[in-house]
Amino acid sequence: MVKPMILLSALAAGCADPIGHARPDAAGPTMMEDDGGTMPAGKVATTRGSDGTYTTIVDASSQTEWTIADFETGGEVAMTDAWDLRFQRFHISTNGGVTGNGGVEVAPITGMAFAAVTTAPPTGYLSDDEDANGDMVPDYAFEQGDGWYDYDPMTHVLAPKPIVWVVKTNGGTTLKLEILKYYDMAGTSGWFTLHWSPL
Repeated sequence: MVKPMILLSALAAGCADPIGHARPDAAGPTMMEDDGGTMPAGKVATTRGSDGTYTTIVDASSQTEWTIADFETGGEVAMTDAWDLRFQRFHISTNGGVTGNGGVEVAPITGMAFAAVTTAPPTGYLSDDEDANGDMVPDYAFEQGDGWYDYDPMTHVLAPKPIVWVVKTNGGTTLKLEILKYYDMAGTSGWFTLHWSPL
């Protein structure tokens, strides 16, 4: 199965380099700002908007490799480093539950606009869980329940649902995140556009 999102032109400039451990005291990434900061190489590119929110582009187009992201740095990291979410095609996995020991949890919030979410909910958090349907794939937090996307069987296109995800990161930060796109501008699947902000 394949999924949709659009790539911003900022990705053409490159992405984030592998950085070590997340900083628990960080309010957001400091590597890739819109003010002319250097754009390191990698598969995760984060820019800061004038409103203080962040946009992260993730290249998850590989059929076999995971792209691993850390939101304290805004960049790509190795599996051996502190990480928050990893991406492979339409799968989004947390560093928590059965796929990691980082304690990362996510809570889906429906029926609220991104700007309206100002505090983290006290309950409703999910982490990756054991395979419950026999497909030999863990039940990823973002795919539990109704999941993060709608699938059109006629066009085979995936469209992100209007969900705000509250993420408790491995580095101790809580952030809100919305999945805007799954395809790049050419229509290639596996390119996530994420919009997020620390809470």
